[in-house]
This record gives sequence, structure tokens and C-alpha cells, in this order.
Amino acid sequence: MNVYIVEYTTPRTPPLRERRVNADDFAVKDDFVEFIDSGGKKVFSVRSETVVTIAKEPPPPTP
Repeated sequence: MNVYIVEYTTPRTPPLRERRVNADDFAVKDDFVEFIDSGGKKVFSVRSETVVTIAKEPPPPTP
């Protein structure tokens, strides 16, 4: 499972929010970006017009 950092705008305060999402993949479906797990279950969804960035968090360093 991957960790994605999603930055998106909201009409509330603060206007820019960040969320860490544990998901295997993401896809744009209609007006939304959906993050899904390996079984195809949606774990997070956000309107695509509000997304600022999506970044995959790098794996922790190995000793």
C-alpha cells in the first residue's frame, strides 16, 4: 500500500488542506479523484477541480 499526500482547496478555513491517504492507486472518475485499495474499495474521494497536488510519499529509509 502507498501513502499519497493530497493537497486540495476548500471553501472553509484554512482554504488549503493536506491529507495523507493510504491507498494502492487513484483514478479520475467523472468529477472526482478516487483513491482505492487493492480490493477496489474507495478509501478517499475529492473533487478533481479542488486538487492542487498529489504526491506519493517516499518509502522510509532502510538502515
